[in-house]
Amino acid sequence: MSPIAIGLIIFSAMMHAGWNLMGKRHAPSLSFFTLSMSAGALAFTPFVFSLLWQLPAMPATFWWLLLGTGLAQAVYMAGLAWAYARADVSLIYPMARALPVVMVPCISWLLLDNRVLTAADWLGMMVIVIGSLILPLPRLSALHWRSYATPALGFMLLAALGTCGYSLIDSAALRVLRQHGLSAFEAGSLYLTLQAYSSVLWMLPVCLLGQQERPTLLGLLQRQQMKVWASTGIAILLTYWLILIAMSYVTDVSYVVALRQLSIPLGVLAGIVWLKETPTAPRLLGVTVIVIGLLLVALG
Repeated sequence: MSPIAIGLIIFSAMMHAGWNLMGKRHAPSLSFFTLSMSAGALAFTPFVFSLLWQLPAMPATFWWLLLGTGLAQAVYMAGLAWAYARADVSLIYPMARALPVVMVPCISWLLLDNRVLTAADWLGMMVIVIGSLILPLPRLSALHWRSYATPALGFMLLAALGTCGYSLIDSAALRVLRQHGLSAFEAGSLYLTLQAYSSVLWMLPVCLLGQQERPTLLGLLQRQQMKVWASTGIAILLTYWLILIAMSYVTDVSYVVALRQLSIPLGVLAGIVWLKETPTAPRLLGVTVIVIGLLLVALG
């Protein structure tokens, strides 16, 4: 892997952990992520403006997929925001990041007859599940179902399901764009911008109608708050845009997938150092086990 690709992926991982920390620290709410996604979409529109002329030629299937991925992205953002409002980043972030790695291939295997999982994949996914079961425990001897029956973990699972949804939909939608002559980089750049607009379309009504979200939304529109959610939104889209660029410098995308998991220990470390979260033994052990499992899946 070239030094340029490594640098881009590491920077992307840092940004991914960073925008999650910003959402937790400043206003863990759906309103915050709605405004962030709006700012990110507007910021990236000029970069893909020359590609917009391709859109009228897209079939109806593409627009349904775009609407569906927006809903899944909204579910992800809502679950993430409401989980962060109730628990630490060092607990929620690694689980929300890792569990879809298990859930997406399993759903593909069960529903889409995509039977390409290897023994290393299954081993890695089992290790991820074990790490995720260790992570929420207050102490290693406190293995009990009550440790998992919390609103925060419920919303984390909602975020993981949203990730599964848009991951499966995005694969089909990007295939449509590629079939209409766009390169992988062009298709990815255009799609991530359109996806942001689609997610805002779903999230904004919830923010406007929700009794708790509406006051938060109005408060975030104050001038001193705008820089925070605007920069967060740009970081959200830039995170994946950097990955698209890095993919053009590698011959095996599995190394990109593996190196991206650096964001998990970075996110946990930043939560402990920056947000003063408590580094419990189960949390540190669970994160370590999850990262090992992710590497097994990515490199297997």
